[in-house]
Amino acid sequence: MPHGIEKGRSGAGAADRAAVEGATAAPSGARGPRWRVADRPGERDAGRRGTPASGSRRDFLLGGSAVLLGVPLPARAALPADPDVVVIGAGAAGVAAARTLLGEGRSVVLIEAADRVGGRVHTDTAFFGVPYDTGAHWLHYAEENPFVRYGREHGFTMYESPDDEILYVGSREATSPEYEAFTAAYDGAVRAIARAGRRGRDVSPASVVPDAGQWHDTAHLLVGPWEMAKDFDRFSCADWYSGEDGTDWYCKEGFGALFAHSARDVPVSLTTRAETVGWGGPGVRVETDRGAIRARACIVTVSTGVLAHEGIRFDPPLPVAKRESFHGISMGIYNHVALLFRDNFFGVGADGYVYHKVESSGAASPEGMGMLVDASGTRLAYADVGGEFARALEREGPRAATDFALSTLRGIFGSEVDRQLVKAHATAWGSDPLARGAYASAEPGRRDMRDVLREPVGDRLWFAGEACSEDDWATVAGAHKSGVATARALHVRLG
Repeated sequence: MPHGIEKGRSGAGAADRAAVEGATAAPSGARGPRWRVADRPGERDAGRRGTPASGSRRDFLLGGSAVLLGVPLPARAALPADPDVVVIGAGAAGVAAARTLLGEGRSVVLIEAADRVGGRVHTDTAFFGVPYDTGAHWLHYAEENPFVRYGREHGFTMYESPDDEILYVGSREATSPEYEAFTAAYDGAVRAIARAGRRGRDVSPASVVPDAGQWHDTAHLLVGPWEMAKDFDRFSCADWYSGEDGTDWYCKEGFGALFAHSARDVPVSLTTRAETVGWGGPGVRVETDRGAIRARACIVTVSTGVLAHEGIRFDPPLPVAKRESFHGISMGIYNHVALLFRDNFFGVGADGYVYHKVESSGAASPEGMGMLVDASGTRLAYADVGGEFARALEREGPRAATDFALSTLRGIFGSEVDRQLVKAHATAWGSDPLARGAYASAEPGRRDMRDVLREPVGDRLWFAGEACSEDDWATVAGAHKSGVATARALHVRLG
């Protein structure tokens, strides 16, 4: 992550608390001050993250089911009759839950609608010829991230995110006074949100962040859509403040490739879509497009976006409060516009961050993007958009986001963009029926819905995923930990 605009999700931490109490960002570096306001506890993977980003994350890419780095995907398992538990969704939460239950001697069926594991963490190598993380890319909070440890122990190329970033104003780099003005705007936004969150105010940033004048849109973009996948009017300060923080790392071979490798030991039935979960009698009956499965209990790990869109039917209907929680802990929109260039001409090194001054006239959703360039030295750049502006681009069609990103870059670098461009691709997590967004956070006034979301229903229906994490929400690691915790609790309940 950049030194202050830590990608993925914002969560507050010790340094943010210090910022609330008067700390300031320290100017440093040849380009002017780094705008690090806080080392927040817990970052988000998404992409932006992502996340995205974000759900049975992206079968819609291009080669979603391809073999990754020579690692075969888990075999399509049969559907055994009457297991102890059915787990729906083979993302990080589902795989972790299934593995935990199997380790306790339980019989488990893990089903996945897509033709691959991973959900919103997936690496494609076919389209660009280099690892392309279509969703989650950052391994947040490395100190507590099990996937960092796994990667280091299994021969993946793991390394800490460097601190290299640059800000452009039009076609030139920002001057020192402009860096300072932006730093003040960014710091002011983070401090206002952190102050409200520290006081438990379950209100939107839009209601507490002061107008920063000509730098307001840029600060809004980078604190809101680029980190939270939502605009200032769509997330809760109290929820933002609850997040953990730490050091960000990368995996050169791709986070999705690392995850797929880690999931090889867990049997999974791919291309098996859960359609209806019946829970009115003893146990559960999960109707799939390949037949029915009866079990003592079910763990649902699909995104709140899928649940809010009624991608799975429950019979009888779930309690009203549970259904409301799917909307209260709602999915944000965060998409990658991936651009492969022949060379790195951005003014920063590999894994550097490129920002530009956004001028959207105070729009509710700023029209801008943040960039990670030359990822792992591959010349692949991620130009990422988020919030309702990203949703609008999705609705315009597959070329709209790419056209926006390239037009923005031409405004900075001119014809060099087209001379260097090799290939482009844009994700669309919001319209993916297996994701319906990138990652989740609480709507203003709905912070308490996280507790409701985590609660089992009737001792037979259990829920896990990044949205259920207490302080690692919006990360792959948070989904993993939620899956483990839910599986352990269910194992105890089953007796």
